[in-house]
Amino acid sequence: MSMNKDFTASPSRRRAVRGATAAILLAVAGAAQAAPAGEVPLAAPGAPSLAEMVAAAFSRAALASARGDDAQLAVELRQIAAIGARPLVVDADPVRNWRTLARMDSVAPMRGSPLGPGYRAGQVDPGSQERFEQLFLSGRKASIALSSPGNAPLALTVLDANRKPVCEARDARLACHWMPLFTQRYTIEVRNKGAQTADYFLVVE
Repeated sequence: MSMNKDFTASPSRRRAVRGATAAILLAVAGAAQAAPAGEVPLAAPGAPSLAEMVAAAFSRAALASARGDDAQLAVELRQIAAIGARPLVVDADPVRNWRTLARMDSVAPMRGSPLGPGYRAGQVDPGSQERFEQLFLSGRKASIALSSPGNAPLALTVLDANRKPVCEARDARLACHWMPLFTQRYTIEVRNKGAQTADYFLVVE
């Protein structure tokens, strides 16, 4: 029996196979170009993340301070300390002043993780935005949460090093969760969509 006779394709069959193979390669190449070569987005957890818990505690602390509720202020400060949250901008850290108001200066802070969530307090004018950078590490889940004591209509956006959006949060749950593909600096934008100046607290984890 001739092996070539049974298993060697005819010229027309070879041309058809080459055509089909080329079509498959073109389709794969097109899909690769269409697929976003960006970060890996993560679904928001059912329960609030640690970053969201800290952001909410800061807003409650600000409201308690504004109405002179030292007892509630102390409760929120203890929760923030227990989680090990640390200021990203020391000169703009409201915790020191709050501890004085709540008469907690003589009380040793509760121990938390030295690498706990980082926080920053800010204020953004109506129709304006604040923008700053934060380093996140490859392969480690990144979380950002934003809160406002007065529930101001804020928007949170995260951009990668190529200025491509990683996350855009504009609903009641202002939080972003993703897995960085590379260690790089990300741009975080806080936009005020309202008509009044808004205070905010941003927490990164």
